[in-house]
Amino acid sequence: MTTEAARRVKLAGHEAEKEFADLIGGFIYPGSRKKDVVDAQGNIHSVKSGDLKWQIFLYGKNRFETSIGFLGAPFFIACINSFPDNWKKYGKNKSLFKTRLQKPMRDLKKFLTGKEKYFLHSNKLIFLLEALFHSSEVDYFTVKEGLRFHVFDAGEVINTINSSVNLANSKASQDGQMNDQKVIFKLTDSDITIGEIEMRNDSLVHFKQVKFWMDREKTLKLLKDKIKPAKQKSERIIAYGRAISRFKFKP
Repeated sequence: MTTEAARRVKLAGHEAEKEFADLIGGFIYPGSRKKDVVDAQGNIHSVKSGDLKWQIFLYGKNRFETSIGFLGAPFFIACINSFPDNWKKYGKNKSLFKTRLQKPMRDLKKFLTGKEKYFLHSNKLIFLLEALFHSSEVDYFTVKEGLRFHVFDAGEVINTINSSVNLANSKASQDGQMNDQKVIFKLTDSDITIGEIEMRNDSLVHFKQVKFWMDREKTLKLLKDKIKPAKQKSERIIAYGRAISRFKFKP
């Protein structure tokens, strides 16, 4: 994504947040992280708009080193450390450093598919919770599609995605590509990719960064298909599952 495209996506996101806040009589949460809109009950919504792909996070090494709650941070750091400090050095021998990335990326996939001895939940579920909602700081996941907003309970979103995807390492599909450059999130019932963890090394600005993205259309379809029932709360707002009774607002 170019800088201009990223700017447009960011502006569209802010517009969707304001639009939703106005619809429900809420307000935009000040600051960043995963909190976007506070509703009349004081609950937090993470609001996504109509991007083709949602950038869930784009983190450098420092983010993983300083985040207490990011389970598996050493595995992400190992992926980052596969590359040199100098971007020009990487550009002169990309195949060498991509080869170095293969084992750390396999290790990351293996870790995310496992479960720590003293933890109640799988590593994949804990990762999704941290990545999407910064642990438990979000109550609802709200998606704008066309003119409508779809409101889901955050816990149901995490459980649905977690139970509906398997993880795999990427495989080369054309000349010049290498195996094991990404961790791919695939729907278990169709083998369709809905998200990826990958490295960004495409410029001086975006170098040695870990990106996690999810496909907007496929992820929203998964949530609408799996989280039921659905109820029209107003002309432009539809709630699903637990959000039907929990989410209340005065237009």
